[in-house]
Amino acid sequence: MRRGRTEAFIMSDIISFVVRLPSKPEHREELETRLLDVLERMSDEPDFINTYVHRAADDPDTLVLYETWACPAEYFRANHLSRPYRQAYEAELPRMLARERSIDFLEPMRSYEKTRA
Repeated sequence: MRRGRTEAFIMSDIISFVVRLPSKPEHREELETRLLDVLERMSDEPDFINTYVHRAADDPDTLVLYETWACPAEYFRANHLSRPYRQAYEAELPRMLARERSIDFLEPMRSYEKTRA
């Protein structure tokens, strides 16, 4: 196996997903503030690996997250979305969003990382 590549079977307990949060323009800053607070707390979870937060290039009101966790998708849905620190955020989401949030779970295939020369 070439260095820098990881096969999917090694990553079987790791999930990744993309979350799209299309905010109402008048709630864009509030959504971002509340989201960053949740992400700070979320980063202390033992299953948490990383999250990358983006703003959609074609829609500045939409935040896009790429998350990676060391747990199955079913466990994530059942346990992490209902954590106490998320409850106020989850309750306020419908008010702040222009459309429902989408979560697209991804199946790992391979991982490539830059190799050092």
